[in-house]
Amino acid sequence: MRRSRKYLREEKTYENLITTLEEISSENSSGKLLILVEGKNDLIALRKLGFNGPIKTIKGRKLSDLIDEVYLEYKRVLVLSDWDNEGERLYKEIRYLLESYGVRVEDKYRRIIKSITKREIKDVEGLLSFVKHINLK
Repeated sequence: MRRSRKYLREEKTYENLITTLEEISSENSSGKLLILVEGKNDLIALRKLGFNGPIKTIKGRKLSDLIDEVYLEYKRVLVLSDWDNEGERLYKEIRYLLESYGVRVEDKYRRIIKSITKREIKDVEGLLSFVKHINLK
């Protein structure tokens, strides 16, 4: 049976997501890239996806304390807050603060993940089930 163009395009898009997650995981595992997530469930989802490098949660912490801690320890950060309005606001605020201290915020990875998954999931926690689903196809 021949696959439709839509199916092939979707398959390529999902391959791009998996490749992106593997790149992030590799950089994170080496300790070169800190990942910031909103809450504990997001952290758990990334751990289950195989991320074993530094990941810090944002919720329940004073933002100024988190920024101080991050800029003293890391040169590169990926902010994986949710894709909703609150998550976007949080992302922009953290990016602005970290960049003002000379920390590089990796926008590329966030944009790729968000663009591929935004119709399906709204948060990092949902990545785990999304990746499991596309791996079953």
